[in-house]
Amino acid sequence: MKIFNTLFIIIIITSVFFSCSRKHSQKTNVPISENTFKQDSLAFELCKMYGFDQGIRTNKLNFNKRELMPKIDSVNFSNMVDFIIKNGYPTEELVGERNMKHECVEAAVAAILLHNPHRLVNEKVYFDLFLKEVNKGNIDNAFFASVLDKYYWLNSPNKKQRRVFYGSQFGKPCIQTKEATNTARIEIGLKPLNDEEFIDCGQEELNMPKKRNK
Repeated sequence: MKIFNTLFIIIIITSVFFSCSRKHSQKTNVPISENTFKQDSLAFELCKMYGFDQGIRTNKLNFNKRELMPKIDSVNFSNMVDFIIKNGYPTEELVGERNMKHECVEAAVAAILLHNPHRLVNEKVYFDLFLKEVNKGNIDNAFFASVLDKYYWLNSPNKKQRRVFYGSQFGKPCIQTKEATNTARIEIGLKPLNDEEFIDCGQEELNMPKKRNK
């Protein structure tokens, strides 16, 4: 059964990549430049990561996802970090305009970050790494806030009305954290929020940021 599941995942990954690259192979009689070959190779690496990320979440796989998904997500995150350190952030210039049009290339970083928000919140080295890309304009700062807020949303002490810290698509932060929230928003290039953009969380326990590990 484990072998079958592994093979099925590989099939999914392969399908995702060839879906992305099908159009690329239509002109096989045209010589491929060294730069184009490199761009396609990098795009393939991103497609493999995206295939793992999405394939493990398909309803067609029948196994203990709670046990396996965190492991796959952790491996994917490490691979993405290694990719960026070695090659740079996957921009259109790096992977090519035609490759960036495909979902498995364009959405790889976003998907992996959203499935590993704890790595950014708890580990300063990764927060700093991706904040640099925010400052370069490679990552939208509002999206970056959403990634961070997903951690607070998931770990909110209030499970009926989950709370966030930065303020994003996941919800409004508590007025009780106004000063800390606005300081954190400024750090990632967002404007401070006005009072009406917060909610009153009363006396409930709040999931406040802790000092990030190096």
